[in-house]
Amino acid sequence: MPVTPFHLGPGLLVKAAAPRQFSMAAYTLAQVVIDIESGYHLLHNDYPVHRQAHTFFLGGLIGLVCGLIVSRVGTRIARPRDVVPEALAAEYRLPIAALSGIFGGVFHSVLDGIMHADMRPLRPFTDANPLYGVVSVRVLYLFCIVTGLVGAAVLLAWERRARPL
Repeated sequence: MPVTPFHLGPGLLVKAAAPRQFSMAAYTLAQVVIDIESGYHLLHNDYPVHRQAHTFFLGGLIGLVCGLIVSRVGTRIARPRDVVPEALAAEYRLPIAALSGIFGGVFHSVLDGIMHADMRPLRPFTDANPLYGVVSVRVLYLFCIVTGLVGAAVLLAWERRARPL
């Protein structure tokens, strides 16, 4: 399934752990853009489904571009500061968005590399996939679900704590 919501779980946990140093917007955009490749090949019954965008190199590059886009667009949205809280404005700071996008692009290949036999995350250096089957698909899904639930719970707790009574 292209654009799987499971990929967002680890991002939510990182956002909860470092809310002012991580851009969930850039991370999420990288997940979606990379999976456009899979969606295209699935629609056209082409195999392999996971190709160049699903490599550490190109995935990271796509993530960087996504971070730059989020920073550029978000900076315009985040003005004036009295409309957008400082914590949300941090999502759009260039270094934070760029690094979060790169992380999203590379981590996408890690998650998919564990589960999909057609992945070649180390291309162009090798066609090997040392990640495939490191853990079961069930464990991988459980990891994504648990990190997402924990991350969402922590973010909600921070939000509730920040609100005045």
